[in-house]
Amino acid sequence: MALEAQTEIGTLLDQVADAGGDVLLQNMALARLGPLWLKEIKARFEPVVIVQVLSRADAAFQALSLGTLGDAESPSITSPAYSDLLWLHCNLELERWTRGEQRLVLACHEFAQSSQEGIGRLLLALEQALDRALPALDAPGLPTMPSVAKPLPSDRDRVLKRIYQALSAQDEDEGARDCLEAAWEQLQAPVPAAHQTFDTFSDVNVFHSARLQRFVSLCEYAPQFPNVSSLRKAADRVLRRIRRYRRLRLDDAPFLFISGNPAARSHLYRVRNPIEGLRHLGVPACWMSAKMLERFDVKRINARCVILHRCAEDEAIDALFDWCQRRGMPIGYDIDDLIFDAEIMCEGGIDFIARLPKAEQDAWFEGALGHRRLMAAADFCLTPTQALAEQARRVNRQVRVVENGFCAELLALSDVWRSSRHLPANDGVRLGYASGTATHEADFATLVQPLAEALNRQPKLGFTLIGSLDLAPYEGLLPNSQVERRPLVEHVNLAYELARFDINLIPLQSSPFCDAKSPLKYFEAALVGVPSIALANPTYEELIQHGENGLLAHSEDEWAANIDLLANDAELRLRLGAKARQDCVGKFHAHRLAEEYLRLPP
Repeated sequence: MALEAQTEIGTLLDQVADAGGDVLLQNMALARLGPLWLKEIKARFEPVVIVQVLSRADAAFQALSLGTLGDAESPSITSPAYSDLLWLHCNLELERWTRGEQRLVLACHEFAQSSQEGIGRLLLALEQALDRALPALDAPGLPTMPSVAKPLPSDRDRVLKRIYQALSAQDEDEGARDCLEAAWEQLQAPVPAAHQTFDTFSDVNVFHSARLQRFVSLCEYAPQFPNVSSLRKAADRVLRRIRRYRRLRLDDAPFLFISGNPAARSHLYRVRNPIEGLRHLGVPACWMSAKMLERFDVKRINARCVILHRCAEDEAIDALFDWCQRRGMPIGYDIDDLIFDAEIMCEGGIDFIARLPKAEQDAWFEGALGHRRLMAAADFCLTPTQALAEQARRVNRQVRVVENGFCAELLALSDVWRSSRHLPANDGVRLGYASGTATHEADFATLVQPLAEALNRQPKLGFTLIGSLDLAPYEGLLPNSQVERRPLVEHVNLAYELARFDINLIPLQSSPFCDAKSPLKYFEAALVGVPSIALANPTYEELIQHGENGLLAHSEDEWAANIDLLANDAELRLRLGAKARQDCVGKFHAHRLAEEYLRLPP
C-alpha cells in the first residue's frame, strides 16, 4: 500500500515539476505520509525546506471547543489531554524523519497577531534558505489563525515549551535527540495496555492527563539558569569570606536534580514528583540526567541547590562537586535504598543481590562504595525513611528525611478507580500483592504459607499477583484456580490494578535493607481505598495504627489471623481503607512534601 501511495505521489510531482518554478506543499500529512513525500520531493527538487509552525496544543483544543475554527458544530477532539498527546505524537514523528533536513521554525502567534507580518518573515526566511526571490503571497488568502482569549493554566505549558525548543533546535544537539528518542519510545506503549480495559464509568481524560505528565517527565532538557553579573559574583565572594556564608542569594535560581537513571521508577518519586511540588509552590526546579551532565558545561550551573539522585561516580559528577563547592551552592545526595553498604551486601543481607552471578555482585559492591563516597562528599543526604536515615548518618551526619510521595495526576487517577471499586462483585474477596520486579521473591516467601492456608480454607478467596515474580517454586501449594497473574504495568496503570484488590498485602523480610524501604505499596493502595496488611517493621509500625488505618503482622500466625479478619469483614475493610486514604493524602502529597526541600541545610 505504501508503494502504491509513493507511486501516486511521484506521478503528481512529475506533473508539477514539468510546470517549473517553486513548489510549496501545505499540510502534507507529516505524521504518516511525510516520509513518502520527502523521498519523492528530494528526488525532483533541491533544496528542500521543512517549514514547521509551532503552537500550543491546549490552545488549539480550546479554539476547537469554542467553535472558532470553521463552522464545525463540535470538535472531533474532545479532550485537551488527548489533543496534547496527538500534537506531541505528530511532532515527534516529524522530528524523527526530517532530522538533518534544513528547517524553518515559526511561532503560531506571529501569524495570529499579524498575518501580513508573519507571512513577510516566512518569505524572507525562505528566500534566504532557497537563495532566490519569491513572489508575494496574498495575506487574505491564508487561513486565519485562532486566537485564545484566556490560556489554560497548566504546568504542561512550561514542559511543552521546552519540548518545542528541543524540536526546533537547529544544531545537532545530542541531548535533544536522546530526549526525543526516549519520549518516542514512551508514546509507542498501548494506551491503555491490552489487558486493561476502561469501563464505561471511567474518565479517560484523567488517564490521558496522567500519561502526558509521565511522558513529559521523561523529556530532559538543558536547564536555563539565571545569569549573574560579574559584579554580583565578586560581591558574593567577598560576602562569603567575611561572613563565611556559603549559599548565594540568587534570585529565581532553580533546584537542580541530577537523575542517575530516569527510566527507573524511583525517578518518579525522587525527581519528577519533587519538581512538580516545588513548581506548585512557585519555586523553579528542573532536572537533567547524569548522562546529559557529561555533555554539559557545569560552569553554566547557577542553582539554588543541586540534588544528585542515585548517581554513579564519574568525571562529570566530580566536576559538578568542585563547581558547587567553589560557587557556594549546596549539593546533596539522595538515596532511597540501602545500597551504599557493601558490607551488608557481602554478608548476603540483600537477597536479590546475593542470588546474582559473582560478576554482577562485584558491580553492586563497587557501586555501593561509589554511593558512599559521594554521600560523604555531599553537604547533606536525603532519604525517604527514618530507618534509612539512621544508616546514612554513619556516612554523613547531615541527613534529612523527605518521604516518597504521589503526584496530583496519580491522585486523580486513584479517585476515578476508588469511586468504582465498591460496586458489587461476584468473585468474592480478592487478596493482592504488587510485587513489581522479581527482586521480591524472598519477601513473598515470608507470606506464602499463611496465604496458601487462607486460600485453601476459603475457596471464595482469590489472589492476584502483579509483576514478574516467579511462582514456580510454589506449584501445588497455591491453588491455581484461585490465583490470577497480572503483568508489570506502567505507573499510570497501577491505580487501576490496585483498585481490583480488596486487601493489599505487603510482605517483607526482616532485614536492615527491607526495614529501610519506603512505604510505597501502602500509600498507593490507600489512595484507591484498599486496606493493607503489612509486616510490622520500623517504617510500618510508625505509619500504621493497627486496627485503625491498616493491620500489622509480626509472624505467620498473625498474617493468617489478619487475612481471615479482613476477608470476613467488609465493613472493616471499608473503614480501614478510608482512614488509610485520609492519612496518606495528608502526609504523602508531593505538593506538601515540596516544602521540606525549602528547609534543606545550606
